Amino acid sequence: EMSASLVGSEMCIRDRFAAVSFSACSDDDKDDNKDASIVGTWQITREVGYEIVPGEGKFDKDITYPIDDVNDDYGFYYTYTFNEDGSGTYKSFNYYENNQLQEEWPLKYSISNNVLTIPQEYEYNGTFKIEQLTKTQLVLFEEIDDDGYKAAITYTFKKI
Repeated sequence: EMSASLVGSEMCIRDRFAAVSFSACSDDDKDDNKDASIVGTWQITREVGYEIVPGEGKFDKDITYPIDDVNDDYGFYYTYTFNEDGSGTYKSFNYYENNQLQEEWPLKYSISNNVLTIPQEYEYNGTFKIEQLTKTQLVLFEEIDDDGYKAAITYTFKKI
């Protein structure tokens, strides 16, 4: 019996990596997130990665929103709201001014093959790989290579 459960466990782990899935093997975890949807409002909590700016060099990013010890004048955060019909809203807020709304922009989005796309005709656009989507957390990865500007950034959001 012991070797059977060990083999089962190894199979489960192997399947996880082969599928590049972030769901755990236990049935309980699968049930918790099987209905996870991007529909709703997501607030940025962390941004980690780097940017390479032509003529300026490489900049590492590790920002915790809305307040960051390294950039303590930051004081802003933003949200994406995704509606069922493919429409949405980007909003930014100033933490130091009672979370006052700073900007608000409409957007459209689509998801295909685990990639979230916000077309370029919108102010806050991009192509993001969905690395994790649960009922409470969304992790997006963006890689940019545009005319000398390069970036690789992981964004973590919480559902609000």
